[in-house]
Amino acid sequence: MTRRTQRVASLIRETVGQVVLTSLSDPRIDPALTSITHVDVPQDLMTAKVYVSVLGSEAEQRRAMRALNHAAGHIQKLVMARISLRHTPRLRFQLDEDFRKTLETYEIIGQAMQEIRDKQEDGEAAGPPRRDPSAGT
Repeated sequence: MTRRTQRVASLIRETVGQVVLTSLSDPRIDPALTSITHVDVPQDLMTAKVYVSVLGSEAEQRRAMRALNHAAGHIQKLVMARISLRHTPRLRFQLDEDFRKTLETYEIIGQAMQEIRDKQEDGEAAGPPRRDPSAGT
């Protein structure tokens, strides 16, 4: 990816994120649970693959992705009004599976850390072994 395509991808990511947050009124898209993770733009700048993370159940993710792909033309029009490019790339939305996997990994790590803390607390609650004061050393 060239520096130019990286700049365009970054600009599109920021702009689409703002549009999703402020300008869409589709009840299937919850801006608080939807975020644009990254954008891939080819050299010709004619298309842009927009990777989206949607927190929630798989049904909620599918519903949000259908809504985003349905509104892609409208979102593209809003992006075109906010950024100046010779050709506004055609937007295609795709669920970002890597982000979901990362969240699952963090959740597993958090559970493991909690188990370790619980075991340490159980060990501290038992305290050190008691010594018999009448026994001589």
